[in-house]
Amino acid sequence: MTPYHYDYAVIGGDLRQTYLALELTKSKSAVCSFALCQPAQTNAVKTFSSLEAAVSNSSCIVCPVPFTKDGINLNQKAMKGNLNINQFLKNLKPAQRLYAGCIPDDFYQKASKMSIILFDFMKEESLSYFNSIATAEGVICEAIKNSPVNLSGSKCAVFGYGKCGRTLAEKLLRLSCHVTVISADATERAQASVFAEQTLSLKDAAFPIGTFDFIFNTIPSIVLTKELLEKTKNSVTILDIASSPGGIDLTAAKELSLNAASYPGLPGRYAPLSSAKAINESIKKFERRSLCL
Repeated sequence: MTPYHYDYAVIGGDLRQTYLALELTKSKSAVCSFALCQPAQTNAVKTFSSLEAAVSNSSCIVCPVPFTKDGINLNQKAMKGNLNINQFLKNLKPAQRLYAGCIPDDFYQKASKMSIILFDFMKEESLSYFNSIATAEGVICEAIKNSPVNLSGSKCAVFGYGKCGRTLAEKLLRLSCHVTVISADATERAQASVFAEQTLSLKDAAFPIGTFDFIFNTIPSIVLTKELLEKTKNSVTILDIASSPGGIDLTAAKELSLNAASYPGLPGRYAPLSSAKAINESIKKFERRSLCL
């Protein structure tokens, strides 16, 4: 007989977590929550006032994507203070399941040693691809909203050609943009050449940074240095969707009065319900696989 009163505790994060709590109730699961950015407006989701109560009463703990933004504290906005992830770990018990996205290796190892069953959403291929769609749609909305020029017909640079870079480049092309993909990886450049107008390496001697109307970065290390930013158009719009620490020297961009910003958590802002449904499907898929073991 299970000692838990709830099947899932949904904790922290953005609006994806609020919608996810509601989605989980649709399968008749017992759901509770703690530190949601916006409470689930239904009696079907019990709201706890402490982390300990939510975790101790639930067999599965569902944390946000990403699990932590700084590698130290849980990703949440509801509490005034911070919630250290190592302190969070102390509330977990052997055989509990922990779902989250981008779980740090150190935390993953510590939890595994405690016999916690972990599932990282971003290691699920289908979900990481869906996340790239929501991210691409969100950053395109931000580009249109924050630029004085039309996106259609503009010259766009996409730094990086991983899942997010690939999805973004393809969507920009369908919006009649002139897309250049920049990557240090020769294989990525070869793949991008099938779709993009041109591909470049940062090491190219005649790197045309001053020709772009929009620059999108997906590389999580500083590639857009002050030296490179000094050569951009005054009217350029620069958007960073890479995970921390990002790929743009934002301090230099501010000094140069450039229109540049980082846009984390776009799926939670532009498609929280769709993203929550995709996360729910990943949870179901993991649980079906676990039953087969």
